[in-house]
Amino acid sequence: MTGHWPAAIAAVVRHGPPPTLLTTLAITPGAHILLGATLERRRIRVADEYTALIYGDPLLALTAALGVALSPDGPPAAVRPVVTGTGLATLAGGWLLFGLAQWVEEVRTGHYTLAQATAPTKVWHQLGVYPLAGCLVCCAGLSGLAAPLGPRAAPRLAGKILILGCVTAWLALNVHDRRHPKLGHPPYDWFRLAPPAPPWPAASRTLRAHAGRQPAPARGRRPTVRSFTCSPSLRRAILWVRREAGGQSRQQEGP
Repeated sequence: MTGHWPAAIAAVVRHGPPPTLLTTLAITPGAHILLGATLERRRIRVADEYTALIYGDPLLALTAALGVALSPDGPPAAVRPVVTGTGLATLAGGWLLFGLAQWVEEVRTGHYTLAQATAPTKVWHQLGVYPLAGCLVCCAGLSGLAAPLGPRAAPRLAGKILILGCVTAWLALNVHDRRHPKLGHPPYDWFRLAPPAPPWPAASRTLRAHAGRQPAPARGRRPTVRSFTCSPSLRRAILWVRREAGGQSRQQEGP
């Protein structure tokens, strides 16, 4: 038995999987790309971004869309207490608290500097992505996993397996990212509304990793100075040519 979608996400999910997919993608990584291009004035490069953002977050968007496809009429009774009403509010609060705790921990351990931690993309990730995308993906994904198989069991079972696969891949990408730090978020100056001019001091783990990936400046080749030793016979020949040239010039001047 299914019920109606909670009002907080009903405007998105009641229109089906495509709007759910696009909305989740707009939250992440779409907003990250937009904030990076506008406020942070940089082009988002895959080499500077975490794999969980570039590849993992689209997988979570697919998870939400699959969940809506498997449970189009709302959450099944088995998960309704978790994804509606107080359960949904607790879910949102839990994701927000997780984002705040991670924020503080990353600065405390030197993963980011304070200037990086207050960059627009980082602020959005901690205060926007976690509660918004977290609620949408959890609500839709859990609803899809709890939905009955029904008469067409094979494709619905494949959808459930795909949901689990997407979430597992996202978790694996997060583990990979912790072991392979990248820039993620540049230092940001809110007074100038722009990052400071690079190169940036390697004051955090991510900035050190970023500095290590930058190509070394091209070194100009020093001109080769070759010594030249004039032999005595050649020196005498040069002096003779000079004397002859001087004598001819005096004859031409004449009286």
